[in-house]
Amino acid sequence: MNEQERDARAYWAKRLGLRVLVLAIGLGAVSVFAFYMRNHQPPPAMQVYGRVPTFQLVDQKGAPFTDGDMTGHVSVVDFIFTRCAASCPRLTAQMASLQGVLARENSAAKLVSFTVDPENDTPPVLAEYAAHAGADPSRWSFVTGPIDTMKTAVVGGFKIAMDKLPKGTNDYDVTHGDWFVLVDRTGNLRGYYTTDEPKDVERLVRDVHRLEQGT
Repeated sequence: MNEQERDARAYWAKRLGLRVLVLAIGLGAVSVFAFYMRNHQPPPAMQVYGRVPTFQLVDQKGAPFTDGDMTGHVSVVDFIFTRCAASCPRLTAQMASLQGVLARENSAAKLVSFTVDPENDTPPVLAEYAAHAGADPSRWSFVTGPIDTMKTAVVGGFKIAMDKLPKGTNDYDVTHGDWFVLVDRTGNLRGYYTTDEPKDVERLVRDVHRLEQGT
């Protein structure tokens, strides 16, 4: 191979190397862009699932609590009863955790627990339960009222199951939906969240802030 052929091969090898380098850089840039887009897509718009129902109830202090008390701020709602030994202790513990998280993050959101056993859960009973849960009464309300009013609000308004099933003489089981419901400042129902999945609870906290920030 003469010197001219060696120079030509070296030239084309250099050109090929530059092309491979440019291609690699291009592919790398595309990969970085795709990764960025996957991880920086704006979350989907939050839906409206209905409205807070009209109701006139009382809280754990015996003070009136109406649907008007759920406007002007974001609310997180759950449904429990004080004698429950199944899911309710978990729900209440999670609400207590939410209370702490939202307070630390300077959220003005409030919490509301509707009893699904109002015949037993009078204001004094709820007050004792709230104290045991560490509820801040300025942030977390427990509400009760006549059974028909409660059922209309819970089932007809929030679309959450609530029923009494006979278990024996003068005894019964209370059934209810284990959901957190997110309500915006104007009383729109904006989300339903499972309560046994940590990622769903984390999403709830993010959505509280989204509503408060108007995003």
